[in-house]
Amino acid sequence: MPNLRIIHANYADQATSLSASTTSGSLAAANMQTDRKGEAHRSTGTSVTYTATWTAGVSIGAVALPASNLSAAATIRVRLYSDTACTALLQDTGAITACPGFAGVPWTWTGVYNANAFAWGALSKAVAWFSANQAGVKGMKVDLADAGNAAGYIDCARLVAGPWWSPDWNPEYGCSTTVEDSSATVRNDAGDLLSDRAPVNQTLTLKLPMLSEAERSQLMQIARANGVWKNIFVSLLPQDGTAAEQDLMIFGKRKNTAMDHPAFAIYAQTLELQSW
Repeated sequence: MPNLRIIHANYADQATSLSASTTSGSLAAANMQTDRKGEAHRSTGTSVTYTATWTAGVSIGAVALPASNLSAAATIRVRLYSDTACTALLQDTGAITACPGFAGVPWTWTGVYNANAFAWGALSKAVAWFSANQAGVKGMKVDLADAGNAAGYIDCARLVAGPWWSPDWNPEYGCSTTVEDSSATVRNDAGDLLSDRAPVNQTLTLKLPMLSEAERSQLMQIARANGVWKNIFVSLLPQDGTAAEQDLMIFGKRKNTAMDHPAFAIYAQTLELQSW
């Protein structure tokens, strides 16, 4: 199983063109370039192809969909091209499981499973990795297929496509994730415990204890470029194929943390991230 991976630059936001093979009403593909989970692209059926092009070549090592209504049976296929016409193929993942380990929507969600559920923690995360970052990409196609989707369409709130970074040493044991529920609970004068339901998000905390000088430099560059205001995609267990992979991947913003220098030529940093 690969080490932790971070998609630290999202070139989908800089695409010269981003389109979908089918679109329902005004729920356009451009919605996948915003950081609002309630703004999603919606297909007219249970399959869709997203096409992105760039005038100048970009580097792509992975594609992630951090909030979708894809089921556990859905597949994803990503193809990268060296031309904007998408005829000169560079790499192809083939059709693979989109949301490995996805356990399904919480039983408390009784409506149609679509973008309306995303803010309440009911979402699936899809990701397709390449073994190495591919330079010179000018065209990309992302095929989604989910014939058993109960909604009858695919909702996708974000498209992330870019290079990934991974350390030689994995995070130390003790990583933690928390489901953070913003609901407020109070006890009234009659003694009843009442709750005002609010959105749900997730946090992920991990420590990288053994960073080389080159890795320290790379991670500092990621921190400087993204700050605490720009989302990054982090997967603690990439390609694990379990429910833990779903729970331990996050698209979110990091908190300010120090880069430590505990020993000669060794660096360490704790990463704390809060999901979008």
